[in-house]
Amino acid sequence: MAESFETLGAGNGFSSCLQATQVLYGEILNPPSLAQTMNAYWNFDSVSWGGAFFNPDSQPKDLICNPTANVGNSANGDSNPGYPGEFTVRNSLPRIFFKNGVKYYSHGIRMSFSASTYEELSNGSESSSIEVVYFSSLYTSQENQPYTCVTDQVGEPGDEEDIGKTSSEFNFSVSSVTISGIPFIKTVTKSRGGSNYKENLSDPLPECPNPSFPLEPGPPSLNLHTY
Repeated sequence: MAESFETLGAGNGFSSCLQATQVLYGEILNPPSLAQTMNAYWNFDSVSWGGAFFNPDSQPKDLICNPTANVGNSANGDSNPGYPGEFTVRNSLPRIFFKNGVKYYSHGIRMSFSASTYEELSNGSESSSIEVVYFSSLYTSQENQPYTCVTDQVGEPGDEEDIGKTSSEFNFSVSSVTISGIPFIKTVTKSRGGSNYKENLSDPLPECPNPSFPLEPGPPSLNLHTY
C-alpha cells in the first residue's frame, strides 16, 4: 500500500518535463492516455519475467525530488543456443512524441525475451530464434517470409548438379495487450532455417532443414502501487 501525498509537479502531471520527440517513421499502436502514462510512472512498483525482477523499492512520493527513483533494469538467463533464453525487464522515464502533428504518450516499462537454437546436421546446420517484446506506443513493422526450401545446385547452366537443400522462414506479429491496466504493444519475431548438403554427389538429396522455433514464455507480471 503506497502512502498518500500531494505534489504540484511540473504542471504536466509529472515531477519534471518529459522529453518530446518528433517521429517520422514507425507504426503507432495502443498508445497510453495521459492518465495511463501517469499511472505507469507514479505507481510503478515492480516488474518480473522469467527470473528477471526489478523492484526499485520506492514510493510514488520519492519521485517528487528524484524523477528517476523508479528507473532501472534486471536481466536473467542466456539467449545462446542450449540455454533456456534471456529475460530482461526495465523501467525508464515516460516521454512524449509527435507524429503527423498528433501528440502521443509512451510509458517507460519494457519487458523482453530472446532465445535461439543451433544444431549440426550430417553435412550442414539448422537454427532458430525468437524475440518477444512488450513496450509502448511505437514500433517498426517487418515483412513476413513464409517457410521456403530450395535446392542448391553447382555447375554450368544446363549441366547443374543438385547438392543440397536450404530453408528459411521469418515471422513477425504485433498485437495490443494490457497488463495491470497499462497498455502495451507486444511483438513476436521468429526465424528459422538452415542448410543440408550431400556428402557425395551420388547420394540422394537430404531433407529440408525444418527446426522448431523456441517456445514462447507466458506473459510478464507488473505490479503497481495501490491506495
